[in-house]
Amino acid sequence: MTSNQQSLEKVRREATQESDVIGTKFELKKFQPSEYERFAEIRNSTFPDYSLSAQELKASDDNLDRSKYYLQRYSCFNNDTHEIVALGEIGHMPWMFNPRKFQGRILVDPNHQNGGVGQFIYENLMRHLADLQAVEAWAYAKGDMPLSITFLTKRGFEERFRTWESRLNPSTVDVSQFRHYSEEASRAGVEITSLARELELNPDCHEKLYELNQTLMADVPMPEPYTPVSYEQWLSFDMKDPGLLPEAYAIAKDGAKYVGLSTIRRLDKEPRGLFQALTGVRREYRRKGVAFAMKLQVIQYAQKNTFERIKTENETGNAPMLAINTKLGFERQVDWIAYSKQLE
Repeated sequence: MTSNQQSLEKVRREATQESDVIGTKFELKKFQPSEYERFAEIRNSTFPDYSLSAQELKASDDNLDRSKYYLQRYSCFNNDTHEIVALGEIGHMPWMFNPRKFQGRILVDPNHQNGGVGQFIYENLMRHLADLQAVEAWAYAKGDMPLSITFLTKRGFEERFRTWESRLNPSTVDVSQFRHYSEEASRAGVEITSLARELELNPDCHEKLYELNQTLMADVPMPEPYTPVSYEQWLSFDMKDPGLLPEAYAIAKDGAKYVGLSTIRRLDKEPRGLFQALTGVRREYRRKGVAFAMKLQVIQYAQKNTFERIKTENETGNAPMLAINTKLGFERQVDWIAYSKQLE
């Protein structure tokens, strides 16, 4: 066991032994598996355009390697009504892993906001971070939620990074107008296929996909350098995702070599929508129409299967990918803002 794992295990034992936090009006209790439905209700009432089911939230938790990454969530109860009115959590960020840096999240039922519950949870999470010897705390806020932004900035959090969500109605795209990008990729020797097809040809293709994914993630704009995840953790995050759509997941190949991918998933709460996560191409294959060709294949899949919306997210300075999305007709939505606060 590494020193980091030993210290993490020590904190886990102490967290298990500590009593629940009781205030005059609210009480914090460790989150229980029976509370995922309420978790989903509060989360989705806060972010109705980004709804997730209780099953999806549980799968996300279950897929996290707890031997390396820390995650602790609390349910906040109203002492008078005994209902869960908010949740708070802190955990490591696998994509920017540092054993002493954590992401915090506070979700308050809109019917119980501005009543002190957010501050109550915040104070307790900060004490927990001190116990973890954290050096930095991260948090995210939606650009059109001024109360959340003010809450963070008043407490010393500073903006570090922005991403834009973009949305596309695939039925509005005339794929024939962009066919020259697919032809350009083909002339470069690149074939666009799907994860479903690759699994038929080579059930062991996961290892090649993992190597490509980690290579591409290192080039994704982030506020701090990307930290690779293990093969097992990648399998859990990507291939065991309950929303994975192998038929829509695009892969670019040069012979047997994987040179690009575009990951696609669907959401329980949006049966006619798709979420396009990472789209990337190896550096030596860029500017050959490959990324565009993969995007077109995803759009064609969406059109054929009558999906009504494709969502994606990009860092605001990622000009090449933003240009592709703009040409295809993706419309920019509100931005998400990453904040951080130095703790020592």
